[in-house]
Amino acid sequence: MDTSTPTQITITPITMQLLLVIAIIFGAAALVSIFGGMLARRMVSLSRLAPEKRRPSIERTRTLKSLLSSGITFTAFFLAVMVSLSLFIPVSTLIWILGLFSAAFGFGAKPFVSDLLAGMGFIFNVTFDIGEKVEFLIPPENIQGVVEEINLTTTLVRSPTGEMYTLPNGEIRIVRNFSRGKFSNANISLFVMPQDVGRATDVLKALSAEIFSEMNDLLEPYQVVGSTNLSGSKVEIIVAAKAAFGKAADLRLKLMHRIQERFSTEKIELAG
Repeated sequence: MDTSTPTQITITPITMQLLLVIAIIFGAAALVSIFGGMLARRMVSLSRLAPEKRRPSIERTRTLKSLLSSGITFTAFFLAVMVSLSLFIPVSTLIWILGLFSAAFGFGAKPFVSDLLAGMGFIFNVTFDIGEKVEFLIPPENIQGVVEEINLTTTLVRSPTGEMYTLPNGEIRIVRNFSRGKFSNANISLFVMPQDVGRATDVLKALSAEIFSEMNDLLEPYQVVGSTNLSGSKVEIIVAAKAAFGKAADLRLKLMHRIQERFSTEKIELAG
């Protein structure tokens, strides 16, 4: 016959001295949280010691600061709670209680734990950063916008129409990043009279190398491409150009200006 007595949990009574100690503990945690941004900046600034090619970008630096700051805050208050509980419950008993309820807590707080682990993974994962334009493929609809904040549990995205989306980090699986392409297409469609097609094509080919030497945002000499858009009154000629990423809109205007100047000199008229 088992005569062992059940485990008893001894809890220390609450006194004013203990309340004062708890207030001091949480006050210290609040101070750490307040100065978390400063600590994060100090930690991220160490990246300046790395070789120039391996230094993180400005966007990556902002992301790391945000994640480290929220991580410091979470750690500070978690430790404050644990230390406060240890004032009332023996450490050995506290460990036993945490072990007993860890499985139940993990099941009940599975979304929170998933978001937290995903947020911690963002510290090492560079899929997207603050300030970048992205699209998250989260059913039933895709979320597109600019990332404004990343913390350990959520990511805040500002949509093109101004709304703010709060996305749980654990739900982020597939990301389309518009800010990390190698180049942007800066194609231009030109319409000329049928009788000017030959001359216009020759002028554009001759002008390609000249423009390439002038414009830094043009990654390579543009190509002159034929089109199936043919009619009796005008013919389409496509200038296929590769611009530095994000510079396509500005490059199109510069290309169009230079081409119009040369066409004007060669007496080639653009059709509407």
